[in-house]
Amino acid sequence: MKLLIAITVAEYRERLQEFFSEQQVTYYNEIETKGMRKLEKQHRLGNWFGKNTVGVDNILFVAFVGDEQATSLLEKLLQCKAEMPQCNINAYVVNVENGV
Repeated sequence: MKLLIAITVAEYRERLQEFFSEQQVTYYNEIETKGMRKLEKQHRLGNWFGKNTVGVDNILFVAFVGDEQATSLLEKLLQCKAEMPQCNINAYVVNVENGV
């Protein structure tokens, strides 16, 4: 069994939902989260309203899948990213050794 973790900007939520449906992922969790990106240049004034990070609305998808399905999902996600190069989807597969 594998744990598939995919994270993207919130605007791509529907695209990933469609993708999971197309790939027959029958159950997954969606988690809304705030991503933080450190700015390359800090605000020159350095006062209280000049922050050095920017918040980004992200969506995190988590699914438990079989070994073969995990491999297939990653391959299909790579194809999806190739079709939409500006798309900021990141995905990871983690081995699950035990569970209850």
